[in-house]
Amino acid sequence: MISSEEMTIFIEELYLLIQDYKRCNDTNLKKQIHDEILVLSNIIDPNTSII
Repeated sequence: MISSEEMTIFIEELYLLIQDYKRCNDTNLKKQIHDEILVLSNIIDPNTSII
């Protein structure tokens, strides 16, 4: 289980990744950002899928 401090950091990072994803025009980079979003989402809540 992650600490509340780690959770806060992960949520903030997830928010930034989503913003980057929305602004990104490069297909390859957008895919990498998407993959990072999935990994981080799974860390935050492994029982929930965002797909």
